[in-house]
Amino acid sequence: MKTYQVGNLSYTPRGLYILFFWLLLFDFCFQLMEVVLGPIVQLRMKSDLHADPFLFTIFLVTGPSILNFILNPIISIKSDRYRGRRGRRIPFLLFGAPLVCACIALLGFGNEIASWLHSAWFSNCSPETVTIWTFGVLFLLLTFTNLMTQIVFYYLFNDVVPENVFVRFMAYMRVVSTLAGMVYSWFIFGFSNKWGPLNIDFGFLHYHCGAFWFPKLILLGASIFYLAATFFALLHVREPNYPPPPPLGEGDTSSKRMRTTLRTLVGECFGHRFYIIYFITMAVMWMSYQMGQFQNPMRVSLGIDLHVLGKINACTGFISMVVTLIAAQYGDRFKPLPMMVFAMTMLVITSPIALLFLVPGLSAKTYLGIEITRSLVNMPIIVVMTMAESPLAMSILPRDRFGQFCAAQSMLRMIFAGILGSLLAGWLMRVLEHHCGAYALRFCFVWSVGFQALAMVCYYQLYRLWKKLGGGEHFHPPDSRGPAASVSTATHKGDCWRK
Repeated sequence: MKTYQVGNLSYTPRGLYILFFWLLLFDFCFQLMEVVLGPIVQLRMKSDLHADPFLFTIFLVTGPSILNFILNPIISIKSDRYRGRRGRRIPFLLFGAPLVCACIALLGFGNEIASWLHSAWFSNCSPETVTIWTFGVLFLLLTFTNLMTQIVFYYLFNDVVPENVFVRFMAYMRVVSTLAGMVYSWFIFGFSNKWGPLNIDFGFLHYHCGAFWFPKLILLGASIFYLAATFFALLHVREPNYPPPPPLGEGDTSSKRMRTTLRTLVGECFGHRFYIIYFITMAVMWMSYQMGQFQNPMRVSLGIDLHVLGKINACTGFISMVVTLIAAQYGDRFKPLPMMVFAMTMLVITSPIALLFLVPGLSAKTYLGIEITRSLVNMPIIVVMTMAESPLAMSILPRDRFGQFCAAQSMLRMIFAGILGSLLAGWLMRVLEHHCGAYALRFCFVWSVGFQALAMVCYYQLYRLWKKLGGGEHFHPPDSRGPAASVSTATHKGDCWRK
């Protein structure tokens, strides 16, 4: 019977699918929790409270990027080197989940907290200003706690999933995330900014409110569901045994050890041109996302009904899920990097459809038609891109130091895209709003199209170097640790990280 190896763990086909079940259950809970947060905060702060675009971007993009920049290398390197009874990744996820859920629940009571703060401490400010800052700070607090799970999330998959089924597993992850998006779009999205009467008469529970903020129920439900499902799923997953981590720093004082540690990390992560091009490519790709927080407010400003759009997105998601299931059967035949180059090329070719939003004076139905057309045309492209994106890093970065390299990539990405890029996007949107009003929100797609084209060029350059380094079955992550490390690597080619 065929078996699949990851370190000292061996999976039969049945065992592999059991592993997939628990990991995908965890992924479903995680994705559902993530997908509900963004639209609720975006619509409350921008569509309801008309937050300044620059401040809006700082709270939703720049602030989280700064936190990511600071915490990502700490958490990544700590988890790479941690050795515990439950492994090196699962303890971080189990510890972080309760903190995340508590912050989601606090966000659900954001309006009440803002009202109390206004009456008790900030009565000289307008209620709208206090509410904007309350939601912004609560979102940053949630981001801070969520980073402990968000950063380690994919590292776990890299450690426990056999390398030769990465693409197939990530395709199944795409199906699960699509399913989570369908559930959200069909049943929840339309309530992301709804105020209305709520009357509950159920046994001993009686509650009546004439102007209830329905996202509160969404956030409280998401926190409870995520906490319960995370513990239930992760307690069924085992990590392999890991070799002792090599020392990072040398010296007789903490400052010397810190300097040698930084020298080691920088030398390993930026010591080869291949990794530098990869890091730049990821930074440019993330630049294309830096106006994404304006897309839902833009749809509201165009008069698109969120309930209708949610159900249409759910139907599109179902088609996407079917396509992904079919593609998953063949995904392992292709390498992630060539798939990504193909998907990016097709995305750039079709992206001008989004520029039709710039045409003024059309009806809400026409704009909805443009959104549906864009979604349907891009759907198969996004399927290929998503199947390739996650296993891409796993296929080209050193597996024994995966968290370390991901941290370096994230830090560079956060500096140029998450911090500088988001500040530029927020400032630019503020200028555009000053001159164009709500029409300015439509320019968020112009930004995306431009940086997607630049990212396509970067991916192609990465692909050319990948081919020179062997490509296909002959590629191995280039060693950037010097001659001594090369000897060490050759000595351990038979260990659990090279299987």
